[in-house]
Amino acid sequence: MSTRLLPVAAALALALLSRVQAADTTSKKQAERWSFAPKPLRGDYQVYGGTLSEVQPPTARDRKVAFMFKGPLAKDLFEQIGPDAKDSCSDASGYRERNRGDLSCTYTKEDGYACYFGLDVPTGKSTNGSIC
Repeated sequence: MSTRLLPVAAALALALLSRVQAADTTSKKQAERWSFAPKPLRGDYQVYGGTLSEVQPPTARDRKVAFMFKGPLAKDLFEQIGPDAKDSCSDASGYRERNRGDLSCTYTKEDGYACYFGLDVPTGKSTNGSIC
């Protein structure tokens, strides 16, 4: 290699190295923000038969589970599922509701974020987990 080309090659190598390091730093930051590790879940569930508005004891053929959870997961889902509902379950000041399919998430200043969904156990299909 010519001695005149050596400074140019060194500059190109440094530029390439700085780009690789910047990309590596970005991917490390993304990995720190997201992790596949299990996280604790805070909430409750109810097992029932019939409908949420007319609950009955569950049977082998009519068994549903309504789930409610709060905390970081509820906030994350609330932010992801779209705009506030035009027709919500409450007109109270500060009440916000968002729905997507059978998933419903709410926010109030007093209670924070909460999400609801249900499962029809015999069919394995989702269902609503709350009613207005």
